Amino acid sequence: MSTRLILGVTGLFLLAGPTAASQVYQQALAALEADAAAFIQGEGYVIVDPDTLTDEQYYSKKNFPDAQNGGASISLPDADLDPITRAILLFDAKEASLPHARYRVAYSMNASSEVPEARQDYVEVTRYNVGPARRNELLAFVPEAQVAAPAEFGVGPNVSWRFVMAPVMGTRAGLLHASRKEIPDAQAQAADCLGEPCLGLVDPVGPNRDWIPLQPPSLAPSAYAGKSDGDVARPARVIEELWASMSSDGMDDMPYTKDQPPFVLVVSWNTAGQDVAVSGLARQFPVMDDSVSEIWTQRYEMAQSPASFSSLYVPRY
Repeated sequence: MSTRLILGVTGLFLLAGPTAASQVYQQALAALEADAAAFIQGEGYVIVDPDTLTDEQYYSKKNFPDAQNGGASISLPDADLDPITRAILLFDAKEASLPHARYRVAYSMNASSEVPEARQDYVEVTRYNVGPARRNELLAFVPEAQVAAPAEFGVGPNVSWRFVMAPVMGTRAGLLHASRKEIPDAQAQAADCLGEPCLGLVDPVGPNRDWIPLQPPSLAPSAYAGKSDGDVARPARVIEELWASMSSDGMDDMPYTKDQPPFVLVVSWNTAGQDVAVSGLARQFPVMDDSVSEIWTQRYEMAQSPASFSSLYVPRY
């Protein structure tokens, strides 16, 4: 068990009886750690030291251009970020960038029913390299001599990271555990991203129903670099805005079920068409509501245009 999590919770029990409270506390931590181990040690994933992910490369001016140097600030620039936004930033800081990619993010919460303050967040971020598919599409119509080299479309594996996070010492999503794996080609080809192939050239848009336009969420300017060179939001900002839109009315902890994350978010980065664009789609299922079975949220943005948002509440039948 990470000492960082223990330090974050132990103080809550110092005023309670030493025996009963300690037993409840230890049982809660043991249950969380067992779930975390099962998640982080999924098939094919290789454990990574979390301290190697939050080094100077991560906290660089490239990622956090407005962060103060040295000890000028008493808090980290990402201390207030939600777990899924921070997970995307950690991923992108460690992996080589790709010009055409699709991110699939699966998010679960895990809070102890006996000790609500003891909780963890489980985030899986998988990035699919769509560059080869875009090049192959062009080769079907254009002679190869007139098509850019594979490197121009992006060369690199399909990669997945898993992160276990928890509130720790002033950080909303302190990193406790991490693991990484490369996705085999057959598995990547079969992967689904909310209704469309993850390696496909069609961005997922959700159910064909009556979507309701939404106002963009009111967020402060990001502490991290939120815009790309193509003048559209980076995947991390898309994720942060989607999550803010989904949780604008508050978000209760969802019961944890292994391998059944209630939140799946997909960000498609320059995967369709000729214009620079990024689309996001999020689904919550199940929903703790007697009248709603699932909730969908869309975000779409093209260069030099404001992002548009919409939502869909699917009723129970």
